[in-house]
Amino acid sequence: MKGFISQKAQIEGCVEPSAVILGETLVGSNTFIDRDVIIGYPVEDTLRILRLSRSFNVKGLDDHSRGAKIGRECIIRSGTVIYETATLGDKVRTGHNVLVREGTTVGEETLIGTSVKLDGAVKIGRRVKIQSNAYLPHLTVIEDDVFIAPNVCFTNDPYPQSGRLVGSVVEKNAVICANATLLPGVRIGQNAVVAAGSVVTKNVAPSQVVAGNPARFLMSREEFDRKRQVWEKG
Repeated sequence: MKGFISQKAQIEGCVEPSAVILGETLVGSNTFIDRDVIIGYPVEDTLRILRLSRSFNVKGLDDHSRGAKIGRECIIRSGTVIYETATLGDKVRTGHNVLVREGTTVGEETLIGTSVKLDGAVKIGRRVKIQSNAYLPHLTVIEDDVFIAPNVCFTNDPYPQSGRLVGSVVEKNAVICANATLLPGVRIGQNAVVAAGSVVTKNVAPSQVVAGNPARFLMSREEFDRKRQVWEKG
């Protein structure tokens, strides 16, 4: 697909010529949209209509797209696809090849790493850091100041493919370490830590550190922070 900017879009930032901006998309001031980015991509039902009407082209996509909202001072790197009705706050940064599906909201100053998938209506708070290859499905909720390490996998279907989905919630300032898996509907409490490689099968209380498969209590967040401080001092 060649570069395209909809006449309905409102662009205040900088858009590379190969980017595609569809529908009534808003791009805030001082935002940079890199090459081969698509913003405002239509949902699947629209694609089916376009296919049947034989208008499956950039003009058809633009005519049906409701657009997305990108805040000020954002950086949207190459290969990223942001669906219609998604909203990104100010100073959000993405890595390369990020997917943001329809209905997702991302708070200010959040970092979404390379190849992260926000695969449905996902709610992300402010100042969240999501590192490369993490997967967050429909109905996942991440509160402010959470850290999610690489390859973390959230799930939302207790009995695939049940058709009844339930999202997980990660409360403020929690840490989810690399390669952890969270089963559907679990709640990770404020300031809690999930150790690397853990499988979380039930709720984690605030300020607890859990580890293992299934994840069990390991230490308090206070002890974890003390150990981190010792490590940082060398």
